[in-house]
Amino acid sequence: MAKTAEFFSFGTNDLTQMGFGFSRDDIGSFLPITLIQRYCPPNPFQTIDQDGIGELMKIGIDRGRSVRKDLKVGICGDTRESGQR
Repeated sequence: MAKTAEFFSFGTNDLTQMGFGFSRDDIGSFLPITLIQRYCPPNPFQTIDQDGIGELMKIGIDRGRSVRKDLKVGICGDTRESGQR
């Protein structure tokens, strides 16, 4: 992909949903907020989980830049809080 792309933009909420395997819109309906806070402090939809999701981003950046040294990188994402509606 980096052979043709000049930039990577990570959709952090989408990546978080896929990485953790749960939806920010639905998690509160099947997993109590106390359990979410216990296993995911801080809320991964408010700040990037550096050990998991951050590592996935790092892998993508490192592999992209191994092909295109000047690859630009950005992030985008909605800042709504999971389970707080």
